[in-house]
Amino acid sequence: MATYIHRLYSTVAAQTESQTGSFSRRHRAVPIQKNRARRRLRAGHVIMLLGLQAVFFLGLREAYLFTITWNELNIRKVEIECGLEPLKSSLEEYFTRVSLGNILLADLDAVRNRLKELGWIKDVRVQKVFPSTLRLEIIERKPFALLVLGGLRLVDENGVIMEKVFSPDERPLPLVSDEGRFLDDFPEKWRRIRDCLEDLPAAERERLAEIRYSDYGSLELYFKDDPTRIFVGVSNPAGNLAYYREREQEWKRDFGPLEYADVSIENRAFLKVAAATGERTLDQGD
Repeated sequence: MATYIHRLYSTVAAQTESQTGSFSRRHRAVPIQKNRARRRLRAGHVIMLLGLQAVFFLGLREAYLFTITWNELNIRKVEIECGLEPLKSSLEEYFTRVSLGNILLADLDAVRNRLKELGWIKDVRVQKVFPSTLRLEIIERKPFALLVLGGLRLVDENGVIMEKVFSPDERPLPLVSDEGRFLDDFPEKWRRIRDCLEDLPAAERERLAEIRYSDYGSLELYFKDDPTRIFVGVSNPAGNLAYYREREQEWKRDFGPLEYADVSIENRAFLKVAAATGERTLDQGD
């Protein structure tokens, strides 16, 4: 048995060695390539490269100077898109007298900021149209009220002054005033006045002649067709006015013409009868 195993082992070993030899390749010596000699730049080469570089930048400079002084790139036309024809005409006339220079050097932010200084202009979109046109898209402010502040001022919904007005007849807009002449806290007072105007029904706003911010924090309303002054609260002015309208005829029938009606407190009214009928202050509440 041992002899048989020994012979089997010898046969397998011989076959393995034979197969290994059949797949092996002869080893060849791979020659090592030596590094080629590096070429050294001579002084003439360096001078030539520097010269080419100088010529390139000199040409670039000349091209730049030519471009910014080329008459074909001077702004010769300003296209204006504006919904207000008088404003558009004024701007077109203005730009005929102003030189804007080369279109590549035109500072769009400077143009935009300069135009936004005009009261009627809320914002401007400025665009370059090559080779020689500037396009302006004007966003106008919308008149909202006439502010009584050292005279009359036409203002937008944010209280920004647009222009002076010499008579309230020039604009069919309500007057806005303050018993304290807006010497302090103008932003907050304006916000409350604006909210009141925006909350009023369209019919009431058409009748409104003036809204005044009182020293007591309420809003005093004057109407074109009614001498009675109406005080409403800042938190619910439209609701307070509606409460007054529901009882107006009843109160005037019972007490006669009213000098004012204070309905700034919810569901309560303080009425003052006009002096011609005898002055009486009445407290009407639910």
